Order: sequence, then structure tokens, then C-alpha cells
Amino acid sequence: MTAARDAWNKHIHAFVALSEAPAKAGPLGDLTVGVKDNIDVAGLPTRNGSAACANALPAEKDATVVQRLRDAGARIIGKTTTTEFAFTDPTSCRNPHDLARSPGGSSSGSGAAVGAGILDFALGTQTAGSLIRPAAYCGAVGFKPSIGLLPMDGVTPLASSFDTVGIIARNVDLARRAFAIMAPSASITHPHTRDVLCGLWDTAVAVPPDWMEALDGARNALAGFSDVAKEVLPTDVDTVVKGHRIVMCAEAYAAHRAFLDEKADILQPRFRAGLEAGRTVDDGEVAAARDRLTRARLAFWKAMTSTDLILTLPVPEGAPLMVGTTGYQDWLTPWTAFGGPLVCLPWGIDALSRPRSIMLAAHPGQDEFLLTMAACLEAHAPTLPAPQLPL
Repeated sequence: MTAARDAWNKHIHAFVALSEAPAKAGPLGDLTVGVKDNIDVAGLPTRNGSAACANALPAEKDATVVQRLRDAGARIIGKTTTTEFAFTDPTSCRNPHDLARSPGGSSSGSGAAVGAGILDFALGTQTAGSLIRPAAYCGAVGFKPSIGLLPMDGVTPLASSFDTVGIIARNVDLARRAFAIMAPSASITHPHTRDVLCGLWDTAVAVPPDWMEALDGARNALAGFSDVAKEVLPTDVDTVVKGHRIVMCAEAYAAHRAFLDEKADILQPRFRAGLEAGRTVDDGEVAAARDRLTRARLAFWKAMTSTDLILTLPVPEGAPLMVGTTGYQDWLTPWTAFGGPLVCLPWGIDALSRPRSIMLAAHPGQDEFLLTMAACLEAHAPTLPAPQLPL
């Protein structure tokens, strides 16, 4: 595995630091794990993908989520590439399925390494679409738990109202095993019914036919063991995205204003612009944005009262070319703001040979139910060819 890791990393730049620490005995049985470089790993610096943290000292201890995995026998391979402070400035990391394409962000290296098959699973974070998107683009399973379920100590904040640690894995079973270790006190509850709604947000974004075919294929598979309705998902995406950005930038500035004051000249342009936006927004605007997000969240879940599971697409199409973007995330921002768990699953390839992905969502707190349903659906997924190591 080490040889494959090193060979792949020359092309995809998924790792920024490696660890030689031996694994303990435990239920995770020496599974290989990468940790996004905004999460503390004892003995390795947390540089947050930023030149501003180039001289960071090694972390004295693991973040709690890392420590739980390590204690259970997981072998921490190293730190994976992140965009600067988990914002949207692209990195040099590349998609293993096509080196000309982005792996997504901000959990770029975690998605690329798992997608390349050189890790069993990796930790990432999501503040808007930062975990599900790289999983979807790189052909991996992505699991974002309900907000507030996993401890965030030892994780560099971007916007604490939304920041969530999650898992990118080779399959649902691995994600489920890791989650059980990371959240040992999470309640296990299941709805009495399994009513499914299949739909997309009402936006003007075009979806290629082969991606609509992926959604239809997943809907047909779920229909074998669930009642599946088909509707437009009820929320104003633009309003949620705008409100989310106001709150995110305000909280990012509160957390990282010192970098703007002292090291602005070495910050990446989009992160710097986000901090500048957070500095100029007034408290009234932030309060109003929080109120809009709360009302949108309550209205959405009220509309979903009789729905247990939502089937949708995480992104409208596959990974974009490496042209200054980490991809489209506006479809994921409402899901993050609404706080429930998400799972994306590989669903074959599209006409451009990019991994396709479908996504399941559930009510906050229904994480175990969501993983159960994802495992059922995964069994019906079309094959995704493994990426080939370049010569």
C-alpha cells in the first residue's frame, strides 16, 4: 500500500504530511486513514493549507475524532490536502479519475486519496459542500453526520455554526464502522416507515441527461423496498446560499481576523475576500441572515414531516476541469444549513468518464437509519471502474 500511495501521490498531491506511528490493536483492524489538514494529528503540524501556517508546530495531541479512531486500531497515514482554511481557493490536488479535473474542495486530498484506492477512509470537514463534493467527484462514499453530533475540538474552525467532521470512504460499511467509533453515544433510531421523496432543488442549473439517468436509476432501486414520491424540493436555494455566506464570512472573520491583520499579503484571494466580507458586514445583517436560515430550515423539515428519506443529486454534473474552481456547491449549502445527515454514493460513470454520484438525506439525528438505507442502495449501484495509475 505504501508503494501505491507514493506512486499515486506524485500525480494527485493528496498528502501534505505522512505519519509513521504504528497502529494499535482494535476493531478497526489496521484500516488506513487520512486526516484533512485542518484537524489535529499528534506529532504533525496543522497547516490548514495556508502559507500563513507554514511554521506551525506539531500538534501536541489528536483531535478527539482522531484519537477515537486511533484507539480503535485505525492506522493514521498522514494529513491530506485542504484548500486554505477549508475555503474555496483551489489547490494542486487532482482527481484520480482524470488528472485534468478537480477533486473538489475543500476536503480535496481526502476525496482524491480514497478515490484512488490508497486509503480505506479519510476524515474531512463540511461547512457548505466541502466533504460531499470531493467524495462525489472522486467516486467515493461521503458521509456528513448530523450537525453537532461529533466533537469539534482540535478542528480548525471556519464557521462554527456549520462546521462538521465527516468521512469519505471506499464503501458504506467502512463509513459506518468509522462513525460508530467516532460517535459511540449517538442514538440509534429508525422511522416507522420508509417513505422516500426523490427530487432536485428548483434552480436554473442544467443537469446532463446521464446524471438524470443516475437519479432515475437510484429511484427505481429504492422503489423495490420503499414508497418513492417525486417532487421538487421545497426551499429558495438562493436565499439560503446568501444567508449562509453572510454568516460563514462573519464567523470566519471572528475566528481568523488576526491573519487578515498580520498576514493578509500571503492569504489566498478567495479566503482573504471572505474575511474582508466578514469584517464589513454589520451585526444586524448577520442576525437577519441567521433568522432567514432558521426559518428556511424549520419550513423545510416541516414540509418533510411525512418523508423519511430524500433522494437527490449532490452536484448537477461531474468534476470540472482544473481552471480555478473546486466545483459547484450551491446544491449542498442548504443541506448543510438544514443540519441533517447526508450520504453520497458512486453511481457509475457519465458520458465524459467522470464518476457520477447520487445522494441520500435524512432528518437530523437519523444518521444510523440513513447509513442503513445507503447500504441497501449501494448494493444496486452500477460499477465504477477503478482509476488507473498514470504511467
